[in-house]
Amino acid sequence: MLEARSQGHSVEIGYVLARSHWGKGLMTEAVKAFTNYALAHPLVFRVQATCDIENTASARVLEKCGFVREGRLGRYLMHPNLSSEPRDCFIYAQVK
Repeated sequence: MLEARSQGHSVEIGYVLARSHWGKGLMTEAVKAFTNYALAHPLVFRVQATCDIENTASARVLEKCGFVREGRLGRYLMHPNLSSEPRDCFIYAQVK
């Protein structure tokens, strides 16, 4: 699943993939295709995504798609399957 949320001139994406499909390049292909599509729109200037600081596979997907890590967001998102407290995330973006 790839979800996109429009926020004016930017789009925030999120994605999940069944573990049985990890490591096949599917999410990299999907994120790259969607990002190219979104940034081709004349009113979209930014596509961004966050990932848990320990989710190195997700970070790698974003980096392979040309996203740049812009920073670390302290105690930013809840991941109930990992912790009962908010966790730090990295924020990535690709801009035109």
